[in-house]
Amino acid sequence: MAKILLVEDDVNLREIYSARFAAESYQVITASDGEEALATAVRERPDLIVLDVMMPKISGFDVLDILRSTPETKETKVIMMTALSQDTDRQRGESLGVNKYLIKSQVTLEDVVNSVKEELASPGTTPPPPPPAAPPTTPPPTPPAPPAA
Repeated sequence: MAKILLVEDDVNLREIYSARFAAESYQVITASDGEEALATAVRERPDLIVLDVMMPKISGFDVLDILRSTPETKETKVIMMTALSQDTDRQRGESLGVNKYLIKSQVTLEDVVNSVKEELASPGTTPPPPPPAAPPTTPPPTPPAPPAA
């Protein structure tokens, strides 16, 4: 049975999603803010995290950044579920290594459940990180020639 960490500060949404995931036979653990999410993720080692973005204490973006730089959680699959629909927000999530970015107003409960199923069934874990910035192309300065004898 796959273990899902549901991170959502809205009590009603947390209860609805938790009940729906449990109906799919997932083991569901919950957190209501970013700080609790990080502690729970390290302690429980979920197979997948459904992560809200706008939360108290630590934002979902910051949680994702910390998850990706923590050895115990860097490979954990993460679906961000947020009200933030701007392309810049989606790009930020993708640059931090989110597996899937869902906009709450554009998905149904069943869409979220299907996304969870797809991510859990997909091989591998996190998407590859973006390539590092290209190093400067200027060669290092040449040391001066030794004096002639």
